Amino acid sequence: MGLQEIRIQGSPVSEGIAIGIPFFLDVKERKIPIFPITIGEVDEEIARYRRALFSSREDLQRIQQDLASVGSSEAVMIIDAHLLMLEDPLMTTDMEEKIREMMQNTEAVFHSVLAEYAKRFSENRDQYFRQRLLDVMDLAKRILGHLSPIPSHLPFSELPMHSIVFAKELVPSDTASAHGSRVSAFVTQGGGGNSHAALIARAKGIPFVASVDIFQLQQNRPNYVIVDGKTGEVIFNPVPETLEKYRHRKTCLKTSQQLLQKEVHYDAETMDGCQVQVFANVGHLSDLDNLEQLGAEGVGLLRTEYLFFQNRALFSSEQEQYNAYLEMIKKVAPLPIVIRVFDIGGDKQLDLSELTLKEANPVLGCRGIRFLLRHKEIFKTQLRAILRAAAHGNVRILLPLISDVGELTEARKLITEVEEGLHAQGLQFFPHLPIGCMIEVPSAVLICDALAQHCDFLSIGTNDLVQYTLGIDRNNPVMSDCCYPAHPSVIRMIKMVVTEAKRYGLHVTICGEIASNPLFIALLLGLGVDEFSCSPRYIPLVKRAIRQTSLLSAYELASRALSLHSSAEISQLLIEAYNKNATAIDETMA
Repeated sequence: MGLQEIRIQGSPVSEGIAIGIPFFLDVKERKIPIFPITIGEVDEEIARYRRALFSSREDLQRIQQDLASVGSSEAVMIIDAHLLMLEDPLMTTDMEEKIREMMQNTEAVFHSVLAEYAKRFSENRDQYFRQRLLDVMDLAKRILGHLSPIPSHLPFSELPMHSIVFAKELVPSDTASAHGSRVSAFVTQGGGGNSHAALIARAKGIPFVASVDIFQLQQNRPNYVIVDGKTGEVIFNPVPETLEKYRHRKTCLKTSQQLLQKEVHYDAETMDGCQVQVFANVGHLSDLDNLEQLGAEGVGLLRTEYLFFQNRALFSSEQEQYNAYLEMIKKVAPLPIVIRVFDIGGDKQLDLSELTLKEANPVLGCRGIRFLLRHKEIFKTQLRAILRAAAHGNVRILLPLISDVGELTEARKLITEVEEGLHAQGLQFFPHLPIGCMIEVPSAVLICDALAQHCDFLSIGTNDLVQYTLGIDRNNPVMSDCCYPAHPSVIRMIKMVVTEAKRYGLHVTICGEIASNPLFIALLLGLGVDEFSCSPRYIPLVKRAIRQTSLLSAYELASRALSLHSSAEISQLLIEAYNKNATAIDETMA
C-alpha cells in the first residue's frame, strides 16, 4: 500500500510548478573559535579579515552578474545593498579597531560585534528593520564562511537534481545561489512575497511557497513533492493521477513560455483592435539590455533611487547624475522614458544620517516628494541633471507620493526655477518636460480631478495604494494574505482615477505589481487603463493577456467587479474569467 497523499495550503510567492524530491535545509549553529592573540598577530588577523571581505565582494559580484542576466533590477539592487554594507564602517574600520581592542581572533570579534548589532535590530519590530537584519546576518554568514570555510549545509550546487528545498526561512544568498537544474522550488515557514529572498526567486523563475509548517512535514519525511507556486498548494506523496495531472500542466506551462518567446514582437492589441502600450519598470542599467527583445515600448518607470544604492557619491553630483541619465536615455531613444525623481524613505532607505531621522514608522514618514521638498538642493541637483540629459531623448518626469495639490505646485515651481537657472547659464536642456503624479495614497485619489488639472499624466502605484488604503504593511509577511489588490476599495479607486484623468485628456499608467499579473489585465482594461508598466521579464506575458482580451468582455468584467462587495468575490470572478481563457488555451495545445 502506497503512502497517503497529503495537501497543504501555503502562500504563493513565486509562480511555477515543480515536481521533485524534498531537501530539508538544516541550518546548524556555527561554532565560533575563541582564543587570545598577541600584539604581533594583530596585523595578520586584520589582513585575514580584509581577505575575507575581498572574497565576499567577489562572491556578490558574481551573483549580481548572474541576476543581471535574468533582468531583475530589484534582485540586482538587493546585492548592491549587500556590497554597500561591505563598505560600512561597521564592517571595515570599526571591526579592525575592535580586533586591536579585544585582542582575540577575528571570528570571535566579528561574532561579538554582530551579536550586539542583531540585539539592537531585533528590539525593533518594524518589518523594514527585520529585513535589514536578515541581510546583515546573511552577509555575516558569507564573511565567516571565508574566515572559517566550514559549510553549514550542503551547497545548493551539490544538491540532487530536481530538489525541493524546505527551510524555516531563507536569506537572499540562498535563493541567489540556486540554479533551476538542481533547485526546483522553495518552501518556507516564514518569509513572504516582499522578502528579498522572494524577490530573487521570482527574478530567477523558481517557484516559491511560504507559510508552510516545515517542522510537521520533516517528521513525515515525504519521498516526493509537488509545489504549485501559483495556488500555493504543496502536495506530498502524490498519487499517480495527481502526478500525471501536474506533469501535463508543467508541460503546458513550458510550451506556453516557448510560445511567448516567439510572440514578443507582436503588438499589444485587444481582440477587437484596441492598441495598448506596455512599458518596462527599470532600476538598473542592465534592465535596458533586453527591452527590445522583450517588446517593450519604452520605460514607464525609471527608479532613480536604486541607481544610487550602488554609488552614494552620485547623490550630490550633478555631473555624475547627468552621465547616468544620459546613458540610459540614449539606450532607450527614441522610445519614451519616464524618470521618477528620488523616492527615498519607507522601505527604500539610503544611509544619509545627516539628512534622515530615525522614524517609528518610516512608511508614514518623510519619504518621496516630502523628502525632496524638505531637501530642495538635492531635488534641484537631480532636476538639473534630468533636464540637461533630456535634450537627448523622449523624457518625462514623475513625482512620487503626491498627496496634496500644494506639493505638486511647489515641485513645478522648483522645476521652472531650475529651467531658468540653466537658461541663464547658457546650458543645453529640454524645457517644459511632461510632469506626472504618482497616485499612491487615498488622498491623491480623492483629489485626482484637481491633480489632473496641474499635471500632464498620472501613474497609479498599486503596491503603495493597497498598503495605504487597507492600512497594511506590505512588507509584513503575517499580513501578506490580506494585502491584496482585488479589494473593492482599490478597484473603485482605480476607476475613479481613470475617469477623472480621461475627463482632462490625460493618460493613466498602472505601474504596480498587478500590471504584471495576467489575472488583472482584463479588469484593468475594462476600467479604462490603456498603459501598463511592469518588470521587463513580464512584458511578453502582459502583451499576450491583452491580445487574448476583447474590450467588450473587459468592460463587462469590470462592471461586475465594481458591483461586488468583497475582495473574495472579486478574486473569484477574476480567477474564473482567467481559467476560462486558460482552459481554452490548454485545449488548443493538447
